[in-house]
Amino acid sequence: MKEFLMNGRKHSFPENWTEVPKAQLPEVLKLVFVEPESGSTYHELLRVLLGFSGYQWRKQMRHFFGASRSEEHKVASTEALAELLRPLHWMRTDELTVPPFASITVDGQPWLLFEPGLATMSFGELTDAYIHAQAFVKQLVEGEERLDYLVATVCRPALPERDRQAPEWNGDPREFYNEHQVRARAVRLRGRFAEQKVLALVYFMGSLKDFYAHFDIFESGESGPPRKEDYPGQALIKNHHLLAEKQIFGNMAATRQANAHEVFQFLEEHHKDVKAENERIKAQNDA
Repeated sequence: MKEFLMNGRKHSFPENWTEVPKAQLPEVLKLVFVEPESGSTYHELLRVLLGFSGYQWRKQMRHFFGASRSEEHKVASTEALAELLRPLHWMRTDELTVPPFASITVDGQPWLLFEPGLATMSFGELTDAYIHAQAFVKQLVEGEERLDYLVATVCRPALPERDRQAPEWNGDPREFYNEHQVRARAVRLRGRFAEQKVLALVYFMGSLKDFYAHFDIFESGESGPPRKEDYPGQALIKNHHLLAEKQIFGNMAATRQANAHEVFQFLEEHHKDVKAENERIKAQNDA
């Protein structure tokens, strides 16, 4: 932790993800990975990490930027806040797409972390992991239950060698994903492996953000599903049903088992076709 003085009081900022206090972690992750970069987002990040209530922070901001303050004072305050943010630069620049560890050993059994780039992750696993991550970050279920679900989803025992000879093996060194096993495995993580769970969460969110950046399929123009969803994963679940209905990859079970990259490549090409057709129709109507 990096310690510093502010208005005569001692404060400390985390220098890596494992040092972020548990109580602050969901809100910090939301601000870094979910909210768009903006001045207000950075201000809110400072407020959370400094432990100020909304009222206390607004009072501080009035002190620094109130109407009675001169322009010189406001400029100096802006520079001071920028300097205060500098030690937190690592939150957006740390390499979040490199596995922080190879496996977690749970009761003597190694659970392997997913491969870089979500290379062998299925569409179903990606969707479920995204839902668990969002539910934890937004604290839709209070506590760490959904964090445990996420880790039990993306960390799994090694696939037996005999199963690697099967024609349907996709190269994933982990057991085939089975969402029904997650609940039981999550119980084994409860209250344990705090550091590894945080690192697995950050690695997944960083990898997912990088994954989305390679595709142009969302009308919002953002590098990820629309933020205004009625529930986490709504857009992904909708695509599950649409793809299964059209039998693009097969039925629902086959759609969930399809490689996430292949699914998104299809969605992107389909999105381009629909966009081109809409533009053609618009051009005809305007003629």
